[in-house]
Amino acid sequence: MNADRIRSIWETEIDRLELEVIRIERLLRGLHAAPAEPWQPPAVPEPIPADLLARATDLLDRQEIARTALKDALAEAQKQVAYADRVAQVTGRSLTEPVYLDLEA
Repeated sequence: MNADRIRSIWETEIDRLELEVIRIERLLRGLHAAPAEPWQPPAVPEPIPADLLARATDLLDRQEIARTALKDALAEAQKQVAYADRVAQVTGRSLTEPVYLDLEA
């Protein structure tokens, strides 16, 4: 496999991974995110080209930040659900019942 083909494959894979991180970052900001596609590692016998290594390393850092933010968001959501469950138990109200009516919406 020639060097240009290897570089093209790696650039495509890094682009796909970056789009996934962007999707997660949008999701964390409360924006609509496109559905994820499963990622398969590229079938390239050669290692990543040296000039793409810095970009891949930066992307790895963004992935770690996104992973931590997702973990924190999940933990916060779990706390909110637990709180809502406790409120429902104490008040005897169903979580599906509206609590108030917004007349200005």
